[in-house]
Amino acid sequence: MVLIPGGPFMRGGDAGEMGGNSFSHQSAYPVHEVQVDAFWIDETEVTNRQFMQFVEATGYKTFAERPLPEARVQELREDARRNLARLELLADRATGSQRDEMLASMERIREASEFGHLAGSMIFATPEGELYDSQDISQWWKLVSGANWRTPGGPGTTLDGLEDHPVVNVTYEDAAAYAKWAGKRLPTEAEWEKAARGGLEHHPYTWGSEMFPLGEGVWMANIWQGEWPHENSEEDRFFATAPVKSFPPNGYGLYDTSGNVWEIVADLYHPNAYELASATAPNSTGPSSKVAIAPGAKVIPHVTKGGSFLCSDMWCKGYQPGSRQQLDNESPSNHTGFRCAMDVVGE
Repeated sequence: MVLIPGGPFMRGGDAGEMGGNSFSHQSAYPVHEVQVDAFWIDETEVTNRQFMQFVEATGYKTFAERPLPEARVQELREDARRNLARLELLADRATGSQRDEMLASMERIREASEFGHLAGSMIFATPEGELYDSQDISQWWKLVSGANWRTPGGPGTTLDGLEDHPVVNVTYEDAAAYAKWAGKRLPTEAEWEKAARGGLEHHPYTWGSEMFPLGEGVWMANIWQGEWPHENSEEDRFFATAPVKSFPPNGYGLYDTSGNVWEIVADLYHPNAYELASATAPNSTGPSSKVAIAPGAKVIPHVTKGGSFLCSDMWCKGYQPGSRQQLDNESPSNHTGFRCAMDVVGE
């Protein structure tokens, strides 16, 4: 682990993104100062090798490996029915490749609604046709019942050769369980961002102000290159996750705080979190459950930070340190993982 010094820093969306052209910056304003005490944080994202040790010691089963309650399955199937009805109306008015892609999305939803008894995970699948809606993620995400941390790409895939890649297809509950077993905890959103910025004062990247400080085309993070979401040219050498420490560390010596996988943190997600009084509290832990979770809600969202191998300037710009997204407790995916933190003894 790496010791992060205490002190204030400016948290929030990066310069030039307030216009809303970045999907992952829309809830990251206003920029504000946060005081954070010193803390320890993992040098890298938790790897498959490390998570395997946890599972072997405890017998733990992740959310994706467990059966969903039948009542919840029926609710999800009803959601799928409504989505299909919406797409059918759109497809009736569409033509050409746009209609073909809508029909393909409908087929993915039908397959997902007939998933097996296990919860499964969301797996990225490159769409074949033209996008009919640039914001409809069902065009490139597919729910796969047999996808979990052991089979990150779905049935038939394994961890062979991926031992030092970040563990994926996990939820907040899974990450918190690992952290507790390891004698650690998940970092707060404020801690994570302070650590990710590496001691720099609100630069757009975790390594500084220039995209290519080591030379044009020398990539500093595992992100998407090429036409989103149809073609990843893999100029950074990776289509999906990369082994941890494949790219240079930031100023604090932390690896992959930009790209590779989104990282789950302790804070509950609220779209206006930075406008609440809790945002500027010393050692902010984010909004309370009363504020962030609607009464009776089955889906509980936590914040994720840092972007993933799917992020780029053409989509979400999530690899910038000020970005933030949400992950709900029922949506493990193959581009989300985590790292752990610890209090300084005596603090």
